Amino acid sequence: MGYFMKKINLMIIAISIWAILTALLSSSIDLYITLLLIGTLIFFEIGDFFISKSDKDSLKIIIYILAGIFATVVLNKIYTIIK
Repeated sequence: MGYFMKKINLMIIAISIWAILTALLSSSIDLYITLLLIGTLIFFEIGDFFISKSDKDSLKIIIYILAGIFATVVLNKIYTIIK
């Protein structure tokens, strides 16, 4: 069980570092949301074997929220191009 907890903690730290780095290096909120979604999806796929079912469900909710925000950003960009 200790090995499992170490992998989860490492994954949480990696996602946190990714979120902080993208926040510092992104020039706009649109770019930040996009990079955060991409990073979260990558960490979800890589850590699939180390995440428990309840943690996967929680991470999926975060991914769905980020995907919804990303869809809103894309629709907004399409609207500004058409307008």
